Amino acid sequence: MFQLLACNIACLVIASLYYTWRDVHIHRRQREKLNDRVAYMLWVAAHRAA
Repeated sequence: MFQLLACNIACLVIASLYYTWRDVHIHRRQREKLNDRVAYMLWVAAHRAA
């Protein structure tokens, strides 16, 4: 019985770690994409003004 409980807890911990990592990774990737778009927009605006 204890082995079954330990296996379930281990699976829960692994799944929790993975989903936490995935959420942080996706948020960071979206933020980088936004930063790239803003930098490109500023670059285009600067070249049009020059």
